[in-house]
Amino acid sequence: MIIPIQLVMNFTAMIPFALTWYVGMTNWIPQLTPFFWEAEFVGLANFLKIPGDDLFIGSIARTLLIVGLCVPIEFLLGFSQAYVLSGDFRGRQFIRVIAIVPMMMVPIVTGYVFYLMFIPAGPLSSIINFFTGGTQPIQFLADPNLALMAIMLADIWQWTPFMFLIFISSILALPQDPINASYVLGASRGYTFRRVMLPMLRTPIMIALILRTIECFKIFDVPYIMTQGGPGYSTFTIQMHLYESGFKYLQYGYTNAQSLLIFITMIIVGWYASKPLRAP
Repeated sequence: MIIPIQLVMNFTAMIPFALTWYVGMTNWIPQLTPFFWEAEFVGLANFLKIPGDDLFIGSIARTLLIVGLCVPIEFLLGFSQAYVLSGDFRGRQFIRVIAIVPMMMVPIVTGYVFYLMFIPAGPLSSIINFFTGGTQPIQFLADPNLALMAIMLADIWQWTPFMFLIFISSILALPQDPINASYVLGASRGYTFRRVMLPMLRTPIMIALILRTIECFKIFDVPYIMTQGGPGYSTFTIQMHLYESGFKYLQYGYTNAQSLLIFITMIIVGWYASKPLRAP
């Protein structure tokens, strides 16, 4: 009964995908050729240009750095919060609700809030100068390293609750019989966590890491609002690069080729990353 719906959905999805492949093999620039079928077909030329594009390679490396630092920190903070707040104590429901509030904010709002915090006239610069005795405002967003750190702090603040939400629900859903049996047999709380609870949480942990890695790789709103990729290209992520290449410089053919390369790479990485979740 679901085959007709599946056919319609797959057919609808495959048309844009096929057009993306075709456009990625052309030199379509709307100012020169208004319609993509009139553009010159160049085959794999766009794909062969990618390894020599320093801006593309730099944005990929910068995005991987953000992912490599933000995701592990979000995992550790979210898992720690979930483990602590899974206990039975007064006010736990209220604290759990407060813990997920940052995730409910629109990323653009988060970026603007952190932008106001890190500007020279913002509260963070004033607080640091108050305790250190400094008089000059701190140019967080004008320093390449500090600007990237500010963006990562904003991402960690907003998306740690995502990890927390997955882990708190997983911990509360664990079967209690093996855990209680471990305590009855004299195991410590730490030993029970490492040898009983953690193995049962392997699947939620893998799912949370995979989903958050994919989402963090698509980071765009926060750096665009806070720095617009600056100073220079020090906070220029891959999504910002594709946005400017496609919508600012209108290099549709080359941008599609870059997007397809990232898409294929993410499929391969996701396939191998999800391998432990598949049944043997």
